[in-house]
Amino acid sequence: MPARWATWGLLGAWSLHDLEEGVTMPGWTARTAEALDRRGLAAVGRLVRRSRAEVWTAIGLVCVPFAIAAAEGARTAGRSALYQGALLGYGLHAITHVGSSIAWRGYTPGVATAPVLVAGFSIAAAGELLRRRVPLRPAATGIAVALGAWVPLAHVVARRWTSGDRGPRLPTRRPRP
Repeated sequence: MPARWATWGLLGAWSLHDLEEGVTMPGWTARTAEALDRRGLAAVGRLVRRSRAEVWTAIGLVCVPFAIAAAEGARTAGRSALYQGALLGYGLHAITHVGSSIAWRGYTPGVATAPVLVAGFSIAAAGELLRRRVPLRPAATGIAVALGAWVPLAHVVARRWTSGDRGPRLPTRRPRP
């Protein structure tokens, strides 16, 4: 059985990393959107800007599968494909943080904890699974991709929920006079 830190630690590491994102993203996106507006890219600026409510709602939506994955990892001693996929996706997403900061030529939300906490924890936990000879599940790769797709979708859902936009509305009938 892997050490409990390798399974429940996924949720802990994810929480600390997303705390950084939650605290920094609203201000960073506001400044970035303003810079895009000044460059005549207001449409892109509107897509980039995230309210505090939207950020924390999206973080909550993404937390759900990570909490379930950590619990499944603990329950199955690391053998769960969901846990292994979440661990793989979590670790790989450190690359996107570092890459976006290189492309932006500066800080982007999440990059402060990505190299050590995200990548470091993921490598250590994967090493623990290997050391304990936990079989790797082929489905983990597909789950990692699905969780990666869930992140931007969670932001779309969060934006709709927090903006009051509930989507298309059915036409209402007007009462007859």
